Amino acid sequence: MQRTSHYRAVQLIAPSQVAGSIFRQSRDSGVIWLWRKLITEDNRAWCLANRKQTRLSNGSCLIATFISTHPRARLFTRVKKAETLYYIVKGSVAVLIKDEEGKEMILSYLNQGDFIGELGLFEEGQERSAWVRAKTACEVAEISYKKFRQLIQVNPDILMRLSAQMARRLQVTSEKVGNLAFLDVTGRIAQTLLNLAKQPDAMTHPDGMQIKITRQEIGQIVGCSRETVGRILKMLEDQNLISAHGKTIVVYGTR
Repeated sequence: MQRTSHYRAVQLIAPSQVAGSIFRQSRDSGVIWLWRKLITEDNRAWCLANRKQTRLSNGSCLIATFISTHPRARLFTRVKKAETLYYIVKGSVAVLIKDEEGKEMILSYLNQGDFIGELGLFEEGQERSAWVRAKTACEVAEISYKKFRQLIQVNPDILMRLSAQMARRLQVTSEKVGNLAFLDVTGRIAQTLLNLAKQPDAMTHPDGMQIKITRQEIGQIVGCSRETVGRILKMLEDQNLISAHGKTIVVYGTR
């Protein structure tokens, strides 16, 4: 399936007077998301209506591509050469790997405010190390590494925030490796449910936090079959730790 069937993309360029103001605000207040400031509802409407290229106050061009995706749309594949960086404006995505038979394992979820595809920024010619697929309807901004490097010359705080995200992801990866090594499948599923209850798309419930996820997807996170997930969810339900009805799971006592 072609990528173009999954999303619509337009050039995202801010009016010069707005962009200059944003840069001043960003420098004054420290770490303010430049892209978040650029991609406001008003700015986005202007960009969609005009689709023109203007210049920022420091004289450098900033051209980002605004992408709107459907749930389960593929943003990029592992074998694709890394040339651009993504920033999640709205929604969440799944980062996953596949084996030769197409079996998937979900490494993590990324949400609004997260960058994607940062590894190629530090090593030119690098191929993508994973697949990224939209978990929900998403809006993302895409910018070339070249343009991003120009951007961080003006505002190095953005690079610091990106580095902080990378450090946090390394910590999450270390925890996941530890869980795979030291927890049995029941422990891994229980820990996964607790982690999912902290995700931005989890909803409050009188008894805890409510999440929506399939048994197959839980299996892809912890590395077991859908049937095994079903049995363990039933056991956790019998222990009055959760309630599970279809894709809806309430994790008790997590608020």
